[in-house]
Amino acid sequence: METTRNRYYLLNIVFLISLVTLLLNDHYLKYAFSNWLTGKLSDVVGIIILPLLLAFIFPKLKKHSVWMSALLFAFWKSPFSQSLIDLYNQIAFIQTSRIVDFTDLFVLLLLPVPYFIIYRIDQLKFLKIHKVNILFILLLTVATLMATSPPPSHYYTRTEGNLACYRCNMTVNYNQDEIVWRLKEVNIVFDRITSIDSVVLERVPSLKKENVHVYRLNELVIDKDTLRNLDFTMRTIKDGKTKIYFNGMQVSDDISTMKLEIKLRNYYKKLLFKELKNMLRR
Repeated sequence: METTRNRYYLLNIVFLISLVTLLLNDHYLKYAFSNWLTGKLSDVVGIIILPLLLAFIFPKLKKHSVWMSALLFAFWKSPFSQSLIDLYNQIAFIQTSRIVDFTDLFVLLLLPVPYFIIYRIDQLKFLKIHKVNILFILLLTVATLMATSPPPSHYYTRTEGNLACYRCNMTVNYNQDEIVWRLKEVNIVFDRITSIDSVVLERVPSLKKENVHVYRLNELVIDKDTLRNLDFTMRTIKDGKTKIYFNGMQVSDDISTMKLEIKLRNYYKKLLFKELKNMLRR
């Protein structure tokens, strides 16, 4: 039984192209071009990466890495994995989620690709990549797979505006009713308050047990700035506290480049959260 790790399971052109594609798709393409292709692309390259990674980490299981990957992927895409995902998200720094979609199982047809590489890599010299640190690639692969699916908050922090704010949130020591009341006391009244829709609940079943609402504010004047069409999500957490997510807004400013967009996002995030904190303290 083979016990020596073969570095070229990871250091080959197919694996590294798949890894780069996974990184780009999960952290840019899915958000910039949200469509069927970007939705499936991560699964396509992921099913190539996983067997090669297992064969490298567990050389004794090399002969079983392909069918084990198939079982793991099928379990991940099934409803049976939800309790495990919920447990993981309670303790993990990098949270994850997934959509139950059995049509994704078509990517299992690609398993002959990693199978062929595992058993023929020594003969496929043109695929091998030298002078690359194997530990760096290993750590990058593990981190990428852990973050391959968006956190649950991705599904309930959407905006109708042209300036989205990812991971923009703060926690306050009030429940949602108290927040609405305190803001009303300073003449800030939400124009729309709705529950999380059924599509989001299907994607993040754990929300069924939580108090989560989506809020819309058509206009908010802060000093000389007039903010329009602001989208928020509020989620009640432990001890009566509430996490407020600023999802985004409509802006007329120039956001034609990523640099300009990031600059504006940081500006409005800082401005808005500072004002909200002041309002809630009054």
